[in-house]
Amino acid sequence: MLLVFLIPTLLGRGTAQEGARPHDGWTLHIDAKKHFPGNAEMIAHHYCKGVAGGLTECQLYTSDDPDARLVGVEVIVGPQLYNSFNAAEKALWHYHRTEIPKVEATLPDLSADEAARVVSSIEETYGKVYLLWDPGRNSQPVGNPSVTILDGPATRASSAVTLSTPVLVIVGLALLVIGWFLGRQRGQPAKK
Repeated sequence: MLLVFLIPTLLGRGTAQEGARPHDGWTLHIDAKKHFPGNAEMIAHHYCKGVAGGLTECQLYTSDDPDARLVGVEVIVGPQLYNSFNAAEKALWHYHRTEIPKVEATLPDLSADEAARVVSSIEETYGKVYLLWDPGRNSQPVGNPSVTILDGPATRASSAVTLSTPVLVIVGLALLVIGWFLGRQRGQPAKK
């Protein structure tokens, strides 16, 4: 079984390099439905990379446009880490073998062979989706952040995680700052 942190290698991309910055390397593009409780047909555009500790993290955007809005994060772990979680924590995660077909996941930037290798490498992993706000319900960033539970035909936001959850607030604020910074970087001409 291939582990999630091998995704960059499978795609012919290296791991973190000297001089690389945290916003570099978000190159694995996955599109999937059923991530937004307010509109199950809306596509969550994932941009993913392997990070320290054998994790894969994905930034979730409303579209593929350069000015798309960052609306969430998905963290992907292997079975060993998932199995170390207690039952309450496990309830917040989804199993990719069953989730991938339900959400009609596609990898639009890869050939069919590359996509098949990536799908094969993540089938035995688990994902947890943190929504900063639900663009399926409102075009503005309102409401409490939540963990989206992908269970069966319905997608729901967990009421167990609210704005009062300090870690989620910190993650959300950090991602908003990163999104703002990256947006500013895109608008600047390249250095010579």
